Amino acid sequence: MGTSSQHYLMASLSLLEASVALLCFLICHHLLSKKPHDRFLKNWPVLGMLPGFLIVLHRIYDFSVEVLEQTNLTFPFKGPWFTGMDILVTVDPANIHYILSSNFSNYTKGADFKEVFDVFGEMIFNSDGDLWRNQRRAAQYMLNHQGFQKLSMSATRTKLDDGLVPLFDRFSKEEMVVDLQNLFQRFTFDTTFVLVTAKRHEVLSQGIHDQQQSNGECHEDLLTSHMKLDTTKYELLNPSDDKFLRDTILAFNLAGRDTTASALSWFFWLLSENPRVVTKIRQEIITNISLHGQDNLDKLVYLQAALYESMRLYPPVPFQRKSPIKPDLLPSGHKVEANSTIMIFLYALGRMRAVWGEDAMEFKPERWVSQSGCLRHEPSFKFLSFNAGPRTCPGKQLALTLIKTVAVEILQNYDIKVIKGQKIEPDPGLILYMKHGLSKHHNRLLRNWPVLGMLPGLLVELHRIYDFTVELLESTDLTFLLKGPWFSGMDMLLTVDPANIHYMLSSNFYNYTKGAEFKEVFDAFGDSILTTESEAWKNLRKASQVMINHHGFQKLSVSTTMSKLKEGLVPLLNRFAEEGATVDLQDVFGRFMFDTTLVIVTGCDDPRSLSFEMPEDESAKALHDIGEGILYRHALVEATKLVWSRKREEDMIDANATFDRVCEKHISAKREEIARSEGHPTGESEDLLTSHMKLDAAKYKLSSSIDDKFLRDTILTFILAGRDTIASVLTWFFWLLSENPNVLSKIRREMDTNLQPSSSSEYDPTEQFNKLVYLHATLCETMRLYPPVPIERGEDASEFKPERWISETGVLRHEPSFKFLAFNAGPRTCLGKKMAMVLMKAVVVEILQNFDVKVAESLEDRTRSSFNS
Repeated sequence: MGTSSQHYLMASLSLLEASVALLCFLICHHLLSKKPHDRFLKNWPVLGMLPGFLIVLHRIYDFSVEVLEQTNLTFPFKGPWFTGMDILVTVDPANIHYILSSNFSNYTKGADFKEVFDVFGEMIFNSDGDLWRNQRRAAQYMLNHQGFQKLSMSATRTKLDDGLVPLFDRFSKEEMVVDLQNLFQRFTFDTTFVLVTAKRHEVLSQGIHDQQQSNGECHEDLLTSHMKLDTTKYELLNPSDDKFLRDTILAFNLAGRDTTASALSWFFWLLSENPRVVTKIRQEIITNISLHGQDNLDKLVYLQAALYESMRLYPPVPFQRKSPIKPDLLPSGHKVEANSTIMIFLYALGRMRAVWGEDAMEFKPERWVSQSGCLRHEPSFKFLSFNAGPRTCPGKQLALTLIKTVAVEILQNYDIKVIKGQKIEPDPGLILYMKHGLSKHHNRLLRNWPVLGMLPGLLVELHRIYDFTVELLESTDLTFLLKGPWFSGMDMLLTVDPANIHYMLSSNFYNYTKGAEFKEVFDAFGDSILTTESEAWKNLRKASQVMINHHGFQKLSVSTTMSKLKEGLVPLLNRFAEEGATVDLQDVFGRFMFDTTLVIVTGCDDPRSLSFEMPEDESAKALHDIGEGILYRHALVEATKLVWSRKREEDMIDANATFDRVCEKHISAKREEIARSEGHPTGESEDLLTSHMKLDAAKYKLSSSIDDKFLRDTILTFILAGRDTIASVLTWFFWLLSENPNVLSKIRREMDTNLQPSSSSEYDPTEQFNKLVYLHATLCETMRLYPPVPIERGEDASEFKPERWISETGVLRHEPSFKFLAFNAGPRTCLGKKMAMVLMKAVVVEILQNFDVKVAESLEDRTRSSFNS
């Protein structure tokens, strides 16, 4: 497998050629249900044998075995007239040896091969003649280079220890059902990408880097080797050309990933069907590896025999294509014309009784072991998984070492069982993968109904839309096309792919706007920074950045938060604790944030919605109704446009009217305050409404900064931004702490170590909170797990694990914003991120220093908490 010329061929066969090849073995099926000699394809006028092949496309592999067994290992397929689709299919070892070895120079890829596979450029997949010889010599040298050999082993070992093994541990612990084929594809992709480009991935990257630093070893990836090629030795290669290097990366990645993953998948399935083989391999591992170390992989003869037997029955690439330059006569007696097509069907070759004996269909590793206990040699024209002749895979030993390393690690530690009822069958294609994977999947995807699209299924899942999006996007590689009712304009592309997110929010930011309907859905926000685009948005963002970073606003924010904590939240929680009361913590945080945010945005007196009586504030209720209306309009994938009730729209109108009236009162009072204070400084603190009223409209190219509607939109935007998001994070944070007492203990220890008493004259809340690294990590972990749409995927993505945010040196680990989107990304990254983190830390510290929070046990009170001081 690995990186070899054989694998170049393995990965290079496109679906187009595959369809041609597959067609060449399909039509006979309906005839095969009769007597053996009545089973062959009828050669129809004009259409040739094509009609019969179409019938058996779904079982091409088994069909090929039946046909070739009955036709003395070689079968001429006749395509439709004048199409050039005549193909000679053979598994005769004499023919294979002749084509791939004895008369190698006469058999090339064929004239049309390069055109079909132009995606591979000039790489070894497509090349012949002198260019191919240059490429093969270079590949052979690089694959045998000591630096690459070291990199291969360290990358494989590290990915096993830091990636595959922890993943298997979790699957085993939780008794999870997983698609092993998908797992191996991911493992080989990560490993191969490092070997080819040296680009580091996740845990693997640090592990390899650390090994290199500590050992002082010189590891050399294939891209580096190609860039350093000596053009005097390989005169037809051009290592300075970007296209040459691009083709190199593509070729080696495909070669190393797909074939190895396929081999591992079929190997472990065959082991699950043959427990006696597992027992023998484990005994061999105990004797040679467990006692003497990994360096003894070469002594695992029976393991290698089992791997060969697996690849005999399930070759990673099921067929090869060749084309003669000149007319020729094959050993089987079949004449071939120049530029005709010959297909060597490896899948059928491994099952021919004429080649392997009467037990050819059995999985029998013993056939590869000699009486003396050594590995038995079988000629490559019988066992073609690593190609034959001049194109024999130069990376054969490397690939076998990788596969054996993985197999030993898994077999030493785990039992793999295939679910009962799992249907295992090959999937017709370029690589011999399992059609249904190596597990049982019940993915709940949406059905696309005529006329109604996917809307019915979506409405059924509306009550659990967040969990459903996790399942949906996890099952569709992070991106899913949602089809709405015909002509409704509701088609949507849902994505949580970090690459897509980075591209839309950063790399190509200016091409992706809110969209034509966004402003209509969010009309409650008017022309605020949330709804504007282009130059208007840039100007508002510049102005907001200045105001939020203004010393006066920063000072007001900290003093208001601390005052509300000391005089509002703590006394309230004390009373709850004294009375043993159960309280809705989400409601408490919502009120706390409403009072705090309203003060720092408008400069008004504390509305005191946070009190023991829990009074209803009309503006707070209006904000709730506005937010709920927007949720139904937009957040639920717009499906509610078809079920949007008149009553809900009327509630939105009433809520907007209420909020307009409250804002008018605040704006009027602020104007009077500013007028009274002209020429008389009022102190250093400055709220956002005051800052906006003083804004230099000309400097920021705004039409007006004193317009009542502009100010009203500003108040709404900042209050909703500050209140709802932080209240939500705090609620989930304390629930997660109640479920994870070990995390709670770590946070409290960190607080005891780093915080000074608040009564100290040197007490600076912001400076103090910056020392709380683990608390910061826990807040980030909370926001990772509970944003509106989950965006991270990984083996432990569903776990609450603050440690993932902390480096080995104990400082916060940076995660790119396109993975962690709680504060947005790119040019729209949240301006108030630091302020929000300070505020949340202040609340957490105050509560954890004084209270124990316990979630109520009864189902009815599951969102409520009780307090003990």
